[in-house]
Amino acid sequence: MKRSRAVALTLMGASAILLQACEDASTEGQVYRNLQGCIDLGDLTEAQCREVYRDALHAHAREAPRYTAREDCVAEFGAEQCQQQTTTSGGSFWMPLMMGYFAGSMLGSNRGAAEPLYRSRNDPGSFRTADNRKVPATFGKANLPKWATTPSRTRTQSVSRGGFGKRSTGWGG
Repeated sequence: MKRSRAVALTLMGASAILLQACEDASTEGQVYRNLQGCIDLGDLTEAQCREVYRDALHAHAREAPRYTAREDCVAEFGAEQCQQQTTTSGGSFWMPLMMGYFAGSMLGSNRGAAEPLYRSRNDPGSFRTADNRKVPATFGKANLPKWATTPSRTRTQSVSRGGFGKRSTGWGG
């Protein structure tokens, strides 16, 4: 009986350590409204701010949600937060405007991720990443979970159709 208690206590202790190890690590950084907000804050040099903003814009172009119909974008983000983009093949799609971006800590040459952020029409009190993960909607210093700063899968196509299952999206990667 004593042996089984010792084993049970050991397992309970080990499981607590394993659960703590599984907890999401966080990434320190800043949430900026725009390039000027980064420059004005003064934590980064103007050149660093421009580089991080450029990275966020590139990520926005790659990862932003895409909709074939304006109405689908407006339903998710609101009328004033959608823009039409043209593809190289002459087609077009709709995507939300970037409402801010997260820049991970810049320590030496180890610069963190730049993640574009969006505001959902149904939840204006928070930001969303390109793959619709909720993050706090405050500008300035932020601790975001690691998953919020990992690149999302690249969207390859969006299809809109009538009837059941109104929208369908393809993913690459």
